[in-house]
Amino acid sequence: MMEAKQNDASPLTTPEPSGHEPETIGDQAPGIQAAAAFDSRENDEWTELFRRIAETAPARENSGDLPRAEVRALLAQGFGALILPKSAGGRGLSYRELFGLVVRLAAADANVAHIFRNHYGFVNGLLSLADREKAGHWLARAAGGDLFANGVTDAVRPREADGRVADLSHFATTLRREGKAQILHGKKQYATGSVYADWLAIQATRDDESETLTVVVPISAPGVEVIDDWAGFGQRFTASGTANLHEVRIEHDAQVLQRSRTLPGAEYGSSLPQLFLTAVIAGIVQASFDDALALIKSRKQHLYFAPSPDPTADPLLLHALGQLSAHAYAARSIILNAAESFDRAAALPFAQRSEANHAAALNAARAKVSIDALGTAAATLLFDLGGASATHRQRQLDRHWRNARTVSTHNPSLYKALAIGAYHARGEPLPKQGFF
Repeated sequence: MMEAKQNDASPLTTPEPSGHEPETIGDQAPGIQAAAAFDSRENDEWTELFRRIAETAPARENSGDLPRAEVRALLAQGFGALILPKSAGGRGLSYRELFGLVVRLAAADANVAHIFRNHYGFVNGLLSLADREKAGHWLARAAGGDLFANGVTDAVRPREADGRVADLSHFATTLRREGKAQILHGKKQYATGSVYADWLAIQATRDDESETLTVVVPISAPGVEVIDDWAGFGQRFTASGTANLHEVRIEHDAQVLQRSRTLPGAEYGSSLPQLFLTAVIAGIVQASFDDALALIKSRKQHLYFAPSPDPTADPLLLHALGQLSAHAYAARSIILNAAESFDRAAALPFAQRSEANHAAALNAARAKVSIDALGTAAATLLFDLGGASATHRQRQLDRHWRNARTVSTHNPSLYKALAIGAYHARGEPLPKQGFF
């Protein structure tokens, strides 16, 4: 039997998918109100927690301490169950509302926001899983505050007969039957969020290659070893390291989930985690503006040859600050617009979502191409307002550029732009297997 943190949540009845038409309040839908609240920095239930996370982010960057307490505080407040229906113990938020909060959290700490990316990729898949009993089992865990990470990329990728790397319909990580039990074996890399997680959702192929599955294992299970060996210069605390799975016994039926990437309505299942990454960069753009504004207001010395002795009246600094504000507004607006595509798809019956899923994937790819460029540009422009003192290591302002550049290397924009161009010029749909 599975050993893991126990929740008090009772077993769920079959949850309804989270897609819904927004209820209007007065003349505004909730998504519009959420955007307005963010623009004006009005308080809500997340403001204080996000503020504390932002205040301690530079210190963590200096010390190397992992944000374990911050992740658990977010889970305790329900951040891992935002798009779960209220009937399933969640908040019942739209995708637009979810991504509005992701941008805000990423502005506080890009690492902490990134840690939830694979959690929401898994939870989103559960909302449309054909086996509603299994979906309900794991959604109850998410509602109770459990965190899911995943393992997709094999440390050594299998290859096709022609030498090409296999797509995501085939993995070197295997699941084999052994009596009444099943045995998971393999090695994954880029297992983001794994050291913070309660569960790993591992992509594996039957040893006879008959099917590919998602296998959910407790992080504490015998044979599961998580190594925080991620050594990137940015996003240093996302725990995007190695997961070793050595003869892990799978004895509970709920642990094995059928993957349905090819069924009508199930296409582009990785679009949401793709947009999630881009939302992290949008948050970094906002953080670059926030830190630039703090710099210009607190700057005590200024260049003797500057147009004005007062930094807040210097037209060059004001111009740069205005650019940063525009970048933050554009990045957030693009994310919220793309998120609405997911709401439109979720509002349709599952089997009728194919076209809407492609539209959501296309908008997520467009968002990435645009916002990747804004991320590094904003993080560089920040230093034009601060002068040499802004480079002091104690401030850790360079983390914004390092983090933005690191996130943008995930599934590079070059290939996203290529796929977008091929769609427009030749009507070629985006790749379906993953990373779109």
